[in-house]
Amino acid sequence: MLDLVTRVLFLHHNFPAQFRFLAVHLATLGHDVVFLSEKNRVGDLPGIRQISISDAGEPLVHTNLGGQLACSARFRKAMTQLKAEGWNPDVVLSHSGWGCGLDVGWVFPFAKRVVYLEWWFSDDAADYSFNPSDTWWEYSKATRFKLRQRNLTLAYELSEAHVVVAPTQWQRSQLPEVLKQRCEVIHEGVDTDFFVLNSAWKPKGCLRLTYATRGMEPVRGFPEFVEVLPELLNRWPNVEVLIAGEDRVAYGARQPKEGSFGRWAKARLEPMLQKGQVRFVGHLSYQMYARLLKSSHVHCYLTRPFVVSWSLLDAMASGCFLVASDVEPVREVAHPTATEWVDHRDPSQLLQGLENGLCLAESDREARGRLQRSHAVKAWGREASLKSWLDLLEI
Repeated sequence: MLDLVTRVLFLHHNFPAQFRFLAVHLATLGHDVVFLSEKNRVGDLPGIRQISISDAGEPLVHTNLGGQLACSARFRKAMTQLKAEGWNPDVVLSHSGWGCGLDVGWVFPFAKRVVYLEWWFSDDAADYSFNPSDTWWEYSKATRFKLRQRNLTLAYELSEAHVVVAPTQWQRSQLPEVLKQRCEVIHEGVDTDFFVLNSAWKPKGCLRLTYATRGMEPVRGFPEFVEVLPELLNRWPNVEVLIAGEDRVAYGARQPKEGSFGRWAKARLEPMLQKGQVRFVGHLSYQMYARLLKSSHVHCYLTRPFVVSWSLLDAMASGCFLVASDVEPVREVAHPTATEWVDHRDPSQLLQGLENGLCLAESDREARGRLQRSHAVKAWGREASLKSWLDLLEI
């Protein structure tokens, strides 16, 4: 039973990432929680002993076998130090794919090992053939083989796990059958008490279209979104577009000649930036980000068939009217009828979807936003997620 589990160890390249709310919840319940990570951008969290295990100047490479083995050595050293202190975990939860948890069984052979799966690089991944004419991507045979090799350490860690957990059925479906059978699905959940619908935040006298992203990049349909804005704003001069996020690429792509997609977009949208029709608001604090979503009349979420962003669920919980990519991972998460589905590879479809949202009566947009929020609360709420995690840890 979980009541007997007093020592829980988390392993992740980043602190606290997907484990934030589970780790805090376990600490709140009185458990002894230690978190090993290579990067910490949030500081301390209550009740959690966070240990940084890499030197500030040390290059961290995790996209090849050598980098993953180097990562495993760093985590093995830190785990060995914990063991020397007399601290032995009852449960270890590791994020796979970096190399963090490769040696858990070597150092702590009696601990229960729960491995979190984010992505398996399947040979026939839908992303590879999603848009062959896309100028920003090239999935050559050599590239696919290189990505395939990233499964080497991942497969080893998953094979030693007592339980594998994926956040969505889509991510679970990428696994080979032998691993899929051992994989549970538990999403980390969205904080529906923090992200809420509040129509008072919506501006009066204009319509606000929002796009929020971690990085401005092709995997999240950023170039496609930018390409339709001139025509959209020509047809809808009373629309203001707010783009939130960092000007960086997290998942890889060919860079434009301007050096970044943010600079590329600003060059294309210069007249609209001068008129104030488009604003780049940069990386927002968590509170300002939540306010942005509450203020949205139409929110655009685009992605290739890959892992969905937290921002999708944040927008759903905020009751946004959602224009979203009609791809399987988004179909799994978003409300089937409240969402305006588009194939963002087709500019005319994307433009039409955005216009469909803008031309609705506000009462109709809000009704669909309420459906979206209700779906987020019922299907993806954090309370249900934490209960599922606690049930799993009691097995």
